Amino acid sequence: MNPLRADHISPLDMFKIGIGPSSSHTVGPMVAALDFRKQVAAYLQSHAQAHRSKLGISVELFGSLSLTGKGHQTDGAVCAGLAGLDPKTSDVDEIWSMQDTLNKLGHLDFVLGATNIAVDFKPDRDLHWLEWTMDGQSLPHPNTMRFVLSANKDGVTSPLLQKIIISVGGGFTENIDLDTRQRMPAGADVEIFDLPYPYNSAQEFVAVCKASGLSPWQIVIENEKVRGLDEIQLREKLSEILQVFKSCIARGLATEGILPGGLNVKRRAKALHAKMLDESSKLSSIRPDGLKHSVYAIAVNEENAAGGRVVTAPTNGSSGLIPAVFTTLKESHDLSETTLQNGLIVAAVIGALVKTHASISGAEVGCQGEVGTSCAMAAAGATAMLGGTPEQIEQAAEIGIEHHLGMTCDPIKGLVQVPCIERNAMGAGKALNAVELALACDGDHMISLDRVLLVMKQTGLDMNQKYKETATGGLALG
Repeated sequence: MNPLRADHISPLDMFKIGIGPSSSHTVGPMVAALDFRKQVAAYLQSHAQAHRSKLGISVELFGSLSLTGKGHQTDGAVCAGLAGLDPKTSDVDEIWSMQDTLNKLGHLDFVLGATNIAVDFKPDRDLHWLEWTMDGQSLPHPNTMRFVLSANKDGVTSPLLQKIIISVGGGFTENIDLDTRQRMPAGADVEIFDLPYPYNSAQEFVAVCKASGLSPWQIVIENEKVRGLDEIQLREKLSEILQVFKSCIARGLATEGILPGGLNVKRRAKALHAKMLDESSKLSSIRPDGLKHSVYAIAVNEENAAGGRVVTAPTNGSSGLIPAVFTTLKESHDLSETTLQNGLIVAAVIGALVKTHASISGAEVGCQGEVGTSCAMAAAGATAMLGGTPEQIEQAAEIGIEHHLGMTCDPIKGLVQVPCIERNAMGAGKALNAVELALACDGDHMISLDRVLLVMKQTGLDMNQKYKETATGGLALG
């Protein structure tokens, strides 16, 4: 297997259009289930003898997926994926109704040419919530799933196809080799390209920007061309992402009511926005643009908590921070669409560095990997959009991570609501502060981004598991 490098990760990998409420507990499992469905279809296509047996699928959810999966709607996401629905393109209402549909039907349909094969799957019976060991061994990752296709013939059940898949944050999944238990990228190995501007650290990225004389975003654009994605195509996809940002904020600002899940959390974005616009309100007089970034972040994360369409930035739990920062600066500085796209590209570089050298998964390293990473990404992207140098961009990202080190992931009831929604608002404020500090300096600072990522990873390893998206410690205890 080729080792993952930061320059292997596209902006379109870091920013994925999907559904709430969690990239690791909802989008990742849905992607994994959809991938398994495709593998089942291929198996059935090439093993005609299997059709003569009674077939069934079972799903096992382990670790953090088991402990907080109900709150994150992991079961509904798995059902939707097994039914062939996609988190990016499928209707949201259809996604969330599929679990009830499958409980009534009791099977999945696989259409192979003129043949329809029914494979037994009833979520209430065939989806299992397990804990921290698999077959007597420790888990390869806190977010581990096992999918099994079995045949029952003459009363004897035997497995035909088995896949162990882990959800590593941000909607990314990896396969686990059944023999060695080693992690592998989902699908084929990462393809190696002879990139014109390679980098695998922040120091290398800054150096290649300075040596080439190209803008930071152009470095990525040139690398993407080698991989077959030209600038026009890339910018079209980035425009789609920005449109989802815009739509998500608009929906959040227009919607009232109680968020699902049983905590009875009241949506606040609409009321806060009205107060912010009211010149007679104290909220409009404390400071220019005072709560704007907070309100925008809350709007997006309330949509995420409701299971709506959002963008991983880099995760769903941190999906409100970058849209809030970018939209606030767009309005205050009249930034163009192209400039916002450039900001996304630079933000994605930082996200890729974190993913490569630390983690963007709350189940692995706590919320420092989600809101902390998003803060760093937003700060770096915004600094680039406002004309910062590569050194200032790196400094802004470092500030964003440094001041989230050690942040726990302890959502109440496993729901991405409290404290997650407000954490995005607070992170957006930190990102804007980081931008101002970086732009006021020359980029020369004591702690490098590369250094802080090593500390972030070690902090996550040292953190007690109950503070890493298990709902068994901290604020999750009420």
